[in-house]
Amino acid sequence: MAATDNSMEYTERLLSILLIEKSLSADMRIRVEAHAMAVIENLSIDAGNFLHNLDAERHTEDEVKAAITHFPSAISHLNDDDQLPCKAVDWYRRNYIPFIALLAEEGAKLNVGGEGQRGGLRVEDYERNNLLQYLALYVDGLCIDVFNRLRKSDLLKKEDIRQYDLMYRASTEAFEYFVDWDPKALKEYQYNGEPILHAHLCAVMGRFAMTLKAGMKYYPEELGLLFKKNSNGDTGWKVAFDLDGEEKAWKTIEKCFEETHDAKIVERDPMTNLYPFMIAAAGKTSELNTLYYLLRRNPVVLECVGEMDGLDFGVDTKRKRES
Repeated sequence: MAATDNSMEYTERLLSILLIEKSLSADMRIRVEAHAMAVIENLSIDAGNFLHNLDAERHTEDEVKAAITHFPSAISHLNDDDQLPCKAVDWYRRNYIPFIALLAEEGAKLNVGGEGQRGGLRVEDYERNNLLQYLALYVDGLCIDVFNRLRKSDLLKKEDIRQYDLMYRASTEAFEYFVDWDPKALKEYQYNGEPILHAHLCAVMGRFAMTLKAGMKYYPEELGLLFKKNSNGDTGWKVAFDLDGEEKAWKTIEKCFEETHDAKIVERDPMTNLYPFMIAAAGKTSELNTLYYLLRRNPVVLECVGEMDGLDFGVDTKRKRES
């Protein structure tokens, strides 16, 4: 208790000296000014270190804002890894994450990182990655909250999803977030010149399943873009079979179909009078497996197949109905 009283006493004495500074001699005013400058510089460094070690269980947003207001240079303070406070994220220190959006908002006001850097969000590290890309990679519920706040503050923009390959980098939760925001990217966005379905397929089979399920949600009439071709002219189906083997790949694809249900699969195209999945899957024997599967899954279609003059998908409708 005495130590606390002592430090408060020194603070009060310092404030009283500053208040009477103008009444001091010229020499004393110079010395007071020099000491005050040193105190402010040291406190700014302390404030910078404080911003690098935030903890939601111990600190509040008001305390963070007060530190930045009184020591604006603190928000540009670099740690030993040359990181700004908003980028000094130790992903094992989850209590730091809730402050990222606030630091970016305050940093944008002070032009941290330079013009157009959005308070440091777009500042790249030595691997040429920015904070948005790291957030997408390590995202969980906390980071989704950060994305929502950044989006509301216009510090996260829809074009960032494609510009920074956020959809390719994203964890499952972040991927679903970005797809819901920009579903067209599933069809239009490419990573290294390849459709996102193929890019994820070549990365990890689990990511392929994640992307196919998203595709079935938004493009069921195109079978989740499963038959979209890559730069070599190969469909996602073929690449999946080539990379993972027919049995394993089919199990993955079948599971995705089973987990997604959409009436558009059994809606005819008014222009062709065909079911879109028939056109998508027609062509190669292996890909016809998908057609047979979907016909079995949607028996109502079988009643109409025989009515389509000139169509022969190799389907014995009578046998299929009896099976």
